[in-house]
Amino acid sequence: MTLLHKLFINPHNISSDYTKRFCFLNNIRSKYLTIFLILISAAFTFYDISVLQYTHDKTVFLIHFKTDIIFFVFSFIFTLYIYFNQVKSHKNILKHHKLVHGIIALFILTWSVIKSILLVKYNDGSYYLAAISILVCSILYIFPIAVYIGQIIFTFLLAVVVSFLFNFTIDNVINDLAFIAIILFLSLIISRYLFYLHIKIMYKELEILKYKKKV
Repeated sequence: MTLLHKLFINPHNISSDYTKRFCFLNNIRSKYLTIFLILISAAFTFYDISVLQYTHDKTVFLIHFKTDIIFFVFSFIFTLYIYFNQVKSHKNILKHHKLVHGIIALFILTWSVIKSILLVKYNDGSYYLAAISILVCSILYIFPIAVYIGQIIFTFLLAVVVSFLFNFTIDNVINDLAFIAIILFLSLIISRYLFYLHIKIMYKELEILKYKKKV
């Protein structure tokens, strides 16, 4: 199998048992990720109240504060949902489990892009927060290629639209979002390669199990 086939393996050729196993891994990782999101969102909110409120004008403070409060509230909701919908085996995975993992990943990408643009606009910041979030999602979550490419396209288009809403010039958008485009491309390669490795590991585990049964 060539590198291209490894990166863009067709998920339709994978058994439903494998996809359920992927979803089960997403479910376990979400259990810890959502707790981390609450801590991060609480830290951002605390920073807004204790520092940003006194160092920036009211408009900038409220934009950051509202953005971080939304992050905190949704992180809390995701945590409750994940903890009350835990499954003990991949065999118990249902369709709504797959849906919520995609929503959580998309929410992280959306918030990080908007927050990064705010930091660039008002705080002389950078897009590092968005870059880190994009790469973390590509490593933690295992999605079919159509889902992941859809998330990438949405994230990039969102970054373009929000940049123009905050009156970024065309030159700024092209120059700044080139970095985001590179990170998104790298995340796609990372995501697809990890997808392939997980399939390879599961296939070997299945072969070992069959061998043990024969013995």
